[in-house]
Amino acid sequence: AQATTMDPELACRLFEEGAFLVLLDVPEGTEFGIDYNCWNVGPKFKGVKMIPPGFHFVFYSATNKQGQSAPRTSFFHFFCRREVVVRRWDVATEDLTSEGITEEIIERIKSSLRDLDSSLGPYPYESIKKWVSLSSHVSSGLLERVQPLDGKVSSVTQFCTKPPSNTMQGAFKEELPVKESTVAEGKSIPGGMFAGVGEFPSTVSESAGSEEQRPVMPDFKPKPEAALRFSEIPTQRYPKGSTPEQITHHSLDHSYTLDLMLEQSYGNCEGDLLGELQLTFVCFIIGHVYDAFEHWKLLVKLLCSCEEALVSHQSLFSSFITIMHFQLKEIPEDFFVDIVSRNNFLTTTLQTFFSCIEDSTTADKSLVKKGLQFRENLTKRYKWDFSTVPDEDAPAVVDT
Repeated sequence: AQATTMDPELACRLFEEGAFLVLLDVPEGTEFGIDYNCWNVGPKFKGVKMIPPGFHFVFYSATNKQGQSAPRTSFFHFFCRREVVVRRWDVATEDLTSEGITEEIIERIKSSLRDLDSSLGPYPYESIKKWVSLSSHVSSGLLERVQPLDGKVSSVTQFCTKPPSNTMQGAFKEELPVKESTVAEGKSIPGGMFAGVGEFPSTVSESAGSEEQRPVMPDFKPKPEAALRFSEIPTQRYPKGSTPEQITHHSLDHSYTLDLMLEQSYGNCEGDLLGELQLTFVCFIIGHVYDAFEHWKLLVKLLCSCEEALVSHQSLFSSFITIMHFQLKEIPEDFFVDIVSRNNFLTTTLQTFFSCIEDSTTADKSLVKKGLQFRENLTKRYKWDFSTVPDEDAPAVVDT
C-alpha cells in the first residue's frame, strides 16, 4: 500500500479512537482488503489500525507464486471504539480463523499495540466517505439476520458433502436411488473406475426402460450455514378477493407487494430494506457473490415498479434514489455495456421507475424533482435513452 501523509496529532488521536484488526501469519502476497480498499500484503503485514467504529467488510484471497488469486472470502464486522479483533491464517484451509485465539492472546496483543504499530497499515481515511455512501443503512440487527450462520461470505457456493463410505459401493448406495432387482442381479459397467459397483444398468438401452434405473448424479446441496439469508420477496402480488380490475392494477403497480414485504421481512422498518439493498450490492461488487447481485436486481425491480408507494413511502424512495446514485457510480462502465447488450435490465427497470414518478399526480414535488434529476444525470453520463417505452415484461390485462 502507498504511504499516506497525515498530521501527527490527528494520527495520534485516530490511533486512540479507532479499532484494530490484527492478522497473524498471513502469507506475503495474499490479497487483502477492507471496505473499498485492496492490497497484496508485504512480509511485515500484521493487520489494520485506526479503523473507524461501525460496519466494515473484510475480504481476502490466497495467492500462488504466479500471483493468481483464489476465490474471495469475506466477513462483516461492526467495530467498536478501541476494539481489537484478532484472526490467524490457517495454512491448511487458506482462511482466516479465530480458532485458538484465546482471551489471553487478545489481551497480550492489546498491551503490545504500540510495538505492532509499524506492522499495522492505517485505514485509508480518504475512502471513508465512499464507504459510508455504500453502507449507511446497514444496521447490526439487519446484519445479524442476513449474514451466513458460519459468519463467512464466499464468492463460490459451498456444498454439503456426506462422510466417505468404506467402499465405493456403499458410497453410491447412500447417494443414488437404486432399484432392488438391479443390485441383486449384479449388473455392472464393464471396465473403468465403476467396474463391479453393480448399481448401474449395463447398457444405455436398459437404462432407458425405467426412471428408477437411470444413473443419477449425487444430489449436491448448498450448505445452509454458508448461505446469505436474503429476505424473500412475496409471491402474492395482490390482496385475496381482488377483482379482475384490481389484479390488473396490482400487476402494474407493485406497491402492495412492497408493503407486504416491509411488514413480513422488516417489521415495517424502511431502513432495513435500504440496508439490504446496500448489503447485497457490497457482497456482489466487493465480495464477488453473484447470488447477491441477483437479489439486488430483484429489490431494485420491486422498488422501481411502485407508484402509490411514492406517496406513502416518500422517505424510502428519496433514500433509494440516493443509494442508486452512489451504487451506479461504482459499477465499472464496461459492466453496463454488458448488461445493456444482453437484457437491458437497468435501463428498462429505471425507465419504469421514472415513468411512475412522472405519472404520479400525488407524489411530493421534491421527490419528483430528485427523481428527474437522477434520470438527467444518468442520461448525460451513460447516454442511456429513457424515452422509449419498454414492451418487455408487460403485464397481462385481466378481463372482467
